[in-house]
Amino acid sequence: MSSISENIKHQFNSGSMVVKLIMVNVGFFIVSLLVSILIKLGSPGFQIAHYYGASSNFMELVFKPWTIVTYMFAHSFSGIGHLFWNMIMLYFSGSYFVNKLGNKKLFSLYLAGGFAGYLLFVLGFNFLPAFSLVSDGFLIGASASVTAILVVIGVMYPNDEFKLMFIPQPIKLIYIVGFFILLDFIKIQANVGLEGANEGGWLSHLGGAFFGFYYATRMKKGNNVLRRFEVFLGNILSLNFPKFFVKNKKSKLKVEKGGKQKKQSDTSNNKLRKENITDILSKVKKSGYESLTRKEKDLLFSQTKK
Repeated sequence: MSSISENIKHQFNSGSMVVKLIMVNVGFFIVSLLVSILIKLGSPGFQIAHYYGASSNFMELVFKPWTIVTYMFAHSFSGIGHLFWNMIMLYFSGSYFVNKLGNKKLFSLYLAGGFAGYLLFVLGFNFLPAFSLVSDGFLIGASASVTAILVVIGVMYPNDEFKLMFIPQPIKLIYIVGFFILLDFIKIQANVGLEGANEGGWLSHLGGAFFGFYYATRMKKGNNVLRRFEVFLGNILSLNFPKFFVKNKKSKLKVEKGGKQKKQSDTSNNKLRKENITDILSKVKKSGYESLTRKEKDLLFSQTKK
């Protein structure tokens, strides 16, 4: 058991932000499922989702403010499909995002997309007449966050092409993203006003999409609208995001004994380290991550945290 936990810990620590987010989502699902089963043995009517899912009722948010965050890591127990498809979409869109924009921006976008999805969900259920016809809405799932990531890569890299199964010609990324957004509009139209439908979920997707579009258009102009949020997350969670608002001071040369300059030694060490990282990345590209030795994995992980 200890070896399994150590392996999970190592995979989490050495994995990219995409891997971390997927592991948190899956772990949340498993733990909450087990807790729900144990409690339901004594109290069959107990619904654990009410303690981490987000409600459209403002008073619920006042008494359970954490749900605005926990909802985007939770998934339905009605089947494995809700979790499975969200994680599939997160893996592909998140991996592409990290490859293009780096590992450090993904977490802040995941949370911000989830917040935007929740905001549109709440506004819709409280101020749009069509949604007021049904009872209070209830929201769980990573869909809004994943949709935000998907829209960002679609808007920023619209002409990148992908080959899809059963389709002979490659398709531009913007068309793939557009198809999923159109699908959300169709589902809202089909579900709005129906008791027990998932119109709140589709509405949150659009909230994530709107924020993703805004984020991408600003990024294309060189303006990262989540810069301060990234710094905040770095300070709170010690994720070592770049300190965008800390001015870099010019380093002063320190003279060691014998008249040698310390900075010169540091420069040579950094150059050697970069050469090693380049070799490791080439090995990953050629043979995959699992082909790395433990030492190489640790070196790569230490660099990704910088």
